[in-house]
Amino acid sequence: MSSRSLLSAAVASSILAGDLVTLTLFLNPDADLLRDGRGLLVALFLPYFGLGTAVFFGVSLVASAIGWPRAHQPPLARFPWFTLLTLGALTAASGVYWLNLLSYRHSVPPEFVRALAGSAVALSGAALVQLAIGLDVVLFPLRGRALATPLVILAAAVGVVVPLALRPVAAPPSRPVPVATEPVEPARRVVLIGIDGLGPALVRDGVARGSLPTLSRLLRRGAHGPLATLRPTEGPLVWTSIFTGRLPRDHGVKSFVTYRLRGSSTAFELLPKGALVGLLERARLVTSSRVTASSRRRRTLWNALNAFGIRTGIVRFWGTHPPEKVQGFMLSSAFHRLRRDPARAAEALHPPELLPEVQGRAADPADVDRALVSQFVDLSVEVPGDETPWRRELVERALAPDLTYERAGAVLRAAYDPPFFANYLYGLDVVGHTFMRHAHPEQFGDVRPEESRRYGHVIERYVTFLSQWIAEAEKGLRPGEILLVVSGYGMEPTPLWRRTLHALLREPSPSGAHDAAPDGFFLAVGDGVREGATIEGASILDVAPTILYLMGLPVARDMEGRVLTEIVEDDFARAHAVSFVPSYESLDVTPVADVAHAEVPLLPEEAP
Repeated sequence: MSSRSLLSAAVASSILAGDLVTLTLFLNPDADLLRDGRGLLVALFLPYFGLGTAVFFGVSLVASAIGWPRAHQPPLARFPWFTLLTLGALTAASGVYWLNLLSYRHSVPPEFVRALAGSAVALSGAALVQLAIGLDVVLFPLRGRALATPLVILAAAVGVVVPLALRPVAAPPSRPVPVATEPVEPARRVVLIGIDGLGPALVRDGVARGSLPTLSRLLRRGAHGPLATLRPTEGPLVWTSIFTGRLPRDHGVKSFVTYRLRGSSTAFELLPKGALVGLLERARLVTSSRVTASSRRRRTLWNALNAFGIRTGIVRFWGTHPPEKVQGFMLSSAFHRLRRDPARAAEALHPPELLPEVQGRAADPADVDRALVSQFVDLSVEVPGDETPWRRELVERALAPDLTYERAGAVLRAAYDPPFFANYLYGLDVVGHTFMRHAHPEQFGDVRPEESRRYGHVIERYVTFLSQWIAEAEKGLRPGEILLVVSGYGMEPTPLWRRTLHALLREPSPSGAHDAAPDGFFLAVGDGVREGATIEGASILDVAPTILYLMGLPVARDMEGRVLTEIVEDDFARAHAVSFVPSYESLDVTPVADVAHAEVPLLPEEAP
């Protein structure tokens, strides 16, 4: 009996493992079952087959031990527990398929999204068939099973065959339409400040409490509103979408990393959510590599501006390492990690002529004085043995890097004065992940009162701190300049179920999260912006088309977003009609620099 139960468990686990392999093929349209079969077998199928067999066999033993109701005439008499175990496999597979359909619907081509949805429906239907048969077995144990037997086998087969059969063949990329450009004078100069983790609710609550007077004034003076974001809500793909106006399925940046499976040379852009990829990495069956600027497959906003002779200055954003040879300058997001290494620091800046000046303005964590820290943390409240959060998370990962890039950006902007300048401040995201539990102790229940008093205002005061830089940028606006503040996503308290899952896996759980894709935020102020205007129905995909329009350039029709014309004054709109070109993909631009040793170690906070 136990050997036949083991065989049933093996069949059920093979269904689940096979579905995970097929799901991986859905998420990676360029992967091929024949070419990558060995890697898929070694790194995915066999581990989950072995783990699934052990789990399902354990379930059968427990069911036998507790006297689970058994029919006198089970659907497959020679395979005990087959219906129950395949029900478990199909239910797990359908749940993972639905999860990945929700998470990666922006990251795979539309035909793959439709096929993935069809597969999820098929798996759910097969699971329902097994459930119906199982209930019939339990409720009517003496009933004959002449029809149930083929249905059980058919449902199990459907769970494997249909997803594999529905996977389409990846369509070849279309050839871009050539675009002729010539130098132009921009209609407006644009300064963009990127601040992730700043959602509409955080702004609204801070304004209502009176803790954000600067933002309150700018909201009245300019145009603002929420920005819908993408799933998965991760910085690299979100900001690549912002600067390309394209979805991840088009621009190619889909996560923090790409993966390689043992036994395969293919770079997999995605592995299934819910498949415990971290365990596979610990077992060295899967390795990951940081995405770089070369991972992007589409032209960016700075490429389009450079094609029209408009210089650009880009500081820190995801996907800027190694820096491109732009007209203007680009300081990569790896600068704060490479700046102490003279041999590699120049890899982070193009052109490198001002590297000594930029290095001289960098902020070392040891240089962040206690007086500045006291603006965020109530150091008068003692929390025994609790020094790490504000030293590591606030000082080392938030304040010091933000100070570094704000100062470096100021040096470079003053030297080059590009018509388009963009700087990215990541610290609010860091403190949001760390100190959300202290800001909302009622939602966590395990926050001591002294912890709440010490750290409860870190997030709000960090927004106040950043708003001072926003105010300085707004005060420095010249005629013909516009300031944009863009947040790619907001931040919410981590839900209980996710904290519980992390606890079960013995993994640290951030107290703030953006997995549910909370809205980001958009603010525009300056020459030609309508005062007090609010935007509705906007998304991060609208930022690039809007910037092109504000600067007097045509919008590419293959961009996914729209121009936010509601933010501009009538006089500007009458003088600048929206114009279009088919695409910017055929632009003759300098490729990403092939910098030796460009790989930068992946930090824990940048893990997917």
